[in-house]
Amino acid sequence: MTGAFEGDVIRPLGLVTLYFGYVEAQVNALLRQLREGGIPVNVLPTAPLGQRLADFALVLQRYQGPAVAEVLALLEESKALVDSRNALIHAGIYATGRVVPNDPAKAEYSVSPEGLTALANQAFNWKERLNVAIQLRLMPELRESGGNGT
Repeated sequence: MTGAFEGDVIRPLGLVTLYFGYVEAQVNALLRQLREGGIPVNVLPTAPLGQRLADFALVLQRYQGPAVAEVLALLEESKALVDSRNALIHAGIYATGRVVPNDPAKAEYSVSPEGLTALANQAFNWKERLNVAIQLRLMPELRESGGNGT
């Protein structure tokens, strides 16, 4: 980032928020598609993102196949992203990127504009990889197997 906002964490934090909004919308769309395809994922679209992903993983563990394993690995990968996002959202962020968690048991840390931009990009890329894995591999695999669990 260059210019008047160099070193500013507000714009990259906004990018984190924006991209995680895209993640949440995509997760809801995929869960809706899975339900329509006969996969009983009954979590509410308003549940916390981590809960939606955990419920999806719990249901998906009943199935077998390479695409199932791929999606389960992506869901496992999401935990670190969601934890990073939650740590930022449930904290105070001060000048020079100092992050003070609202939980006094957690230590302060620092973020940089580059680190926040990287987190936003990781979330966006993860969302795209999940979408491709579900659309192009998981749904066809489940259709071929008749959607039967193990």
